[in-house]
Amino acid sequence: MKNKEQQDQLERYTKTGELIGKKIVCNSCSYPITCFGSNLEKKIKKFGSIENLIETFTCRKCVSASKPKKIVIKATKVSKKEKIAEKTVDIPKMIFKEKRNVLLSEAPDLIQSVSKNGSCIRPDIYLNNDRHCDGCSLYTSCLASIKNLSKGYSLVYTSISE
Repeated sequence: MKNKEQQDQLERYTKTGELIGKKIVCNSCSYPITCFGSNLEKKIKKFGSIENLIETFTCRKCVSASKPKKIVIKATKVSKKEKIAEKTVDIPKMIFKEKRNVLLSEAPDLIQSVSKNGSCIRPDIYLNNDRHCDGCSLYTSCLASIKNLSKGYSLVYTSISE
């Protein structure tokens, strides 16, 4: 025990279960803090025993004063014109190719580029023929993953222009 006050507090608590004046004195600043009832029980539980509580108790002000303070850096204000200038980006000029009027049956390179991801160019034919490409004029150039002919169908080369 450090001093007589702490020893008196301990004796009073052991006899009555209460502190003198229902206050605990801070060991750092000697400021009395009210503590009784369930609050006192929680603090005793936190510190382990009444002796530890009386010997090592520090108030909130002393605890917060011992913590390092946070340094706050204030940001400078930026004008709207500067924000707009930062966001301005030069967009490259679009170069459009000449339009092609092409029939798909006459442009196998176009058929291959459209169907290379596995999609069917003519699902109307594929779905109407029970999931077969029978009669599709684009069959030879098609790269679709679902491309197939029925067993009894023979591939006949016919063009649309006939």
